[in-house]
Amino acid sequence: MLCWLRLLLIGSIASAVSGAENRRSLNDLTGPWQLFVDDHVVAVKENVVRTYHVFTKHPSNPVVKADKPWEGNNVYVYGTVLPTESGDGFRMWYHALPEIEGEDYYRLLYATSKDGLIWVKPNLGIIEYKGLRDNNIFVRRGKRDHILSVIHTPWERDPRRQYLMYNFDGDHPAGAGYMAAWSPDGIRWHDAADKPVFSQGGDVGQFLRDFHTGQYVGYVKNGAQVSGMRRRAVGYVASKNPIKWPAPKLVLAPDTFDDRWAEGIQRTSFYGLSVFAYETMYLGFLWIFRATDQAEGYFDGPFHCELVTSRDGVHWLRQEGDRPPILDVGPKDAWDDGMVTTATQPLVVGGELWLYYGGIDGTHMPTKDAPWHSGIGLATLRKDGFASIDAKGKTGTVTTKRLANARGSLCVNCSAKGGAVRVEVLDESGELIPGYGRDECSPIERDVVDSPVSWRSRKELPSGKLIRLRFVLDDASLFSFMTGGRLQVREEAPAPPLAVLLTAEEGWKDMLAADGEQRIIQHGDVRTTQEPDEVAFDKAALRIGSPYSPLQTLEVDGTRNLGTQFTLAVMARTSEKRHARILSSYDDLGAVKTTELVFDCDPRGACVNGLRLICKGIETASKPIRFDDGKYHHLAVTYDEGEIAFYLDGNPVGTGLIPGGEPVTMERDLRLGEDSQHANEQQFRGQMDDVLILGRALGPAQIKAIATRGAEAFFKANPKLLKPAS
Repeated sequence: MLCWLRLLLIGSIASAVSGAENRRSLNDLTGPWQLFVDDHVVAVKENVVRTYHVFTKHPSNPVVKADKPWEGNNVYVYGTVLPTESGDGFRMWYHALPEIEGEDYYRLLYATSKDGLIWVKPNLGIIEYKGLRDNNIFVRRGKRDHILSVIHTPWERDPRRQYLMYNFDGDHPAGAGYMAAWSPDGIRWHDAADKPVFSQGGDVGQFLRDFHTGQYVGYVKNGAQVSGMRRRAVGYVASKNPIKWPAPKLVLAPDTFDDRWAEGIQRTSFYGLSVFAYETMYLGFLWIFRATDQAEGYFDGPFHCELVTSRDGVHWLRQEGDRPPILDVGPKDAWDDGMVTTATQPLVVGGELWLYYGGIDGTHMPTKDAPWHSGIGLATLRKDGFASIDAKGKTGTVTTKRLANARGSLCVNCSAKGGAVRVEVLDESGELIPGYGRDECSPIERDVVDSPVSWRSRKELPSGKLIRLRFVLDDASLFSFMTGGRLQVREEAPAPPLAVLLTAEEGWKDMLAADGEQRIIQHGDVRTTQEPDEVAFDKAALRIGSPYSPLQTLEVDGTRNLGTQFTLAVMARTSEKRHARILSSYDDLGAVKTTELVFDCDPRGACVNGLRLICKGIETASKPIRFDDGKYHHLAVTYDEGEIAFYLDGNPVGTGLIPGGEPVTMERDLRLGEDSQHANEQQFRGQMDDVLILGRALGPAQIKAIATRGAEAFFKANPKLLKPAS
């Protein structure tokens, strides 16, 4: 417990010195621990696997039941659970959806508990119900007071503003949206404005304080067209002002793997996302809605929860492999066998995480014959236990990236009962620092969430230098670690970016070999031309598109992974004024999957405005433009962590946005022109020159230079762009 006690003492001293106005928020779960839920801190793994862990449901569930007349049959945590300010119990702000007298009335309710298992619903005396105020309803504006987020705000100097709440008001006279309210005690609330402060998201959204940046952040239901189907997705909004919000941007949308279970019109949607800043990163519980059948215009189906991770709260990574639920529905006929939703965040209680969740015994669309019955349950997980790095049978190792400001003691969270965890300390080049080898390290041979690491006479890390840590695992699991100081993770030296340039000067040859020369494979009738009026730059160009051949394309080997940044560009002259593909990995079978990409054009600006990119299953397009004059035009698109920019002849002609985070990866390599043998209605016919595929998002001035001078001349003048990013 040494590491844990040290952190508690530091926090207590800091609080006492800084004064009450800087007290730590009850929502704040940040700290110094580095989790192994992703590879952010990892350089090399050997003989290990990553395992995701499921929350364990408490045997006393449901711990809160609908047992009051104003609750009806349904209570669930569309809300928040926090410790009391004195630390002697818990407070819950939750939601009820009763059917009373034939009408639906949403209600926002309050409960307290000493142990987190037995909950009391106090008579608050605030809101009248059937002539009496003896109830636990704490806010009542109308019939549709909905999902709520409560934030403890001790940094506010005004004693009336010690808590902030957001909730959706579905029938406000000024229009549906999210209301903001302040409270001195979390019970008595006054609205921060006389109308919703945010109204650009759907009716499911959660708000939080980002304790890494100091901003207020919301994650709200947004719509997205993915692979030809309308879905619920997740939008992100951030503001320094809690009552003034910009428009949201899409940050998470379903992908093809999410639809692995679906047939016909069935599809996966994201119904909600509970995000919280946790230790050195961000975690989220993503509510997966498998929409099975459509009835009365609405989709039915169950919900379960999966884990998503982020380092900035905007760009999110999904779980590896099969994406197992971190919180699943219960077995058939259980009280929670239809849907589960989560509170805004878990609680850290000792060495455990406590997560309160709403469980419903039906799917999304209840009927009169099969109404919902729901309650609130508790599920637990070891601290930092979302995922582990495991070694079984063979000795496994995990070596970190270079770490700056690592000093003082090193602590680990691991499960090593029957096995062992040791740690080696290396210099930045990977050489062992004398005295810090695995043989000098005292093995950890137990299950512990905060064990200090020592090496014979050494109890602290070497200071003043960049180091790496190598964790040596024998039949053990590693969850997280922490060191003193403000640890910084230094990225490894990157490889050169993907770079392919086809000029036709030397046939089918990649003219940019800094990353290795990509192989070009010819399919069908593709030729070169040296006719002066058919060439844009230098002496040759590609001639593509005989009307008598069903397929004319060049396949570019090694382009299945475009990463998180790329540029696609081509100098093109179309011989037919119609929709045509420029670069694509589409298999021509149904909707474009999220593992495929299409960059196409329509010189008339009819079908696709002019230029279009379909990436991650989401379509973005330029402004309406025309270039059907029979001349060469430079067509380009850039992708920068989901931000899209289109260019015609070097001039910006539109932008778009799709979720970043996950790299753009495809099942097939990119092809130039038509991409499949199933049809040729999108076959490009004409000439192409300077075909560029670059794993870097170029800026407007760079695109302009390439359009004007040609890509080969541009890169000769700018060779640094072909080198690894600094």
